[in-house]
Amino acid sequence: MNIDSLLDLGSVLHAAGPDGKKVRGRITDSGDENAFLFESDEGLDAAVGAIIKVSDGHDSVLAKVIERMDKGLKLCMECYISPGHERRQDVRIYDKVYYSCNFICHASEKSRQLPAALEQIRASKLIIDSFLKGKYGYPGSDESVFQKETLLNQGLWEVNRKLDLLIHMFLAEDFRSLMNSSPKDVNISASGLRFISSQAFDMGDLIEIRIILPMAPLLFVRLVGEVIRQKALTSTRAKRYAVSVKFLQLDNDTREDIIRFLFRRQREVLRKRQL
Repeated sequence: MNIDSLLDLGSVLHAAGPDGKKVRGRITDSGDENAFLFESDEGLDAAVGAIIKVSDGHDSVLAKVIERMDKGLKLCMECYISPGHERRQDVRIYDKVYYSCNFICHASEKSRQLPAALEQIRASKLIIDSFLKGKYGYPGSDESVFQKETLLNQGLWEVNRKLDLLIHMFLAEDFRSLMNSSPKDVNISASGLRFISSQAFDMGDLIEIRIILPMAPLLFVRLVGEVIRQKALTSTRAKRYAVSVKFLQLDNDTREDIIRFLFRRQREVLRKRQL
């Protein structure tokens, strides 16, 4: 995912180094998919491997210094959690996933259309769950919400999700359609999603999102999101937009599954960073 899909490069940018010093600058080379060059007249003291926070005043990204250059710092975006804010909802990662987004309605029709959209997702989930849970529910379903993995809850979770996956493969047409597509770049957290779209949306539009998260086993979720921000990309000739959506009325099971995915992917990146 290019940096211009995450930050507004036409606005005033600031970067903060490990020592907390904040400098004003600009991004002059954002051609690479994950790397970009940050220039500042003041200079920023950061060694190779240090983590830099770059912000446009609304959004921010954390990136690792991969090279110190005469013109500035060459940075690489990574999966991250904001330093000092290690709450579960703050975990945000960049990844490639299978997803699709379908327009539901404009903001003016939200009060009428949202309950029906959520009920449709809930009904579909109940049908799938009825094949799995039956009278007694999932194994281990009476455990507390996910905080950290143990051998027991990890084993129970994998068994339950393998059953989910098998049923979706046979019953859910939208799951099969997604698997026949190609994975695409997203920026995802437990509260929302940012993705690249050739379709323009208006603020407040409601969209239905279907996502297959790359876990073992694969994790399929359906949810409703509200468009909270959009900007045109400058790194491509075709008209494309970076669209940010906020998840609406996410059920606890789906939220916990997404959080589990985020923590796993974060740990993978952290392990690679230490090599």
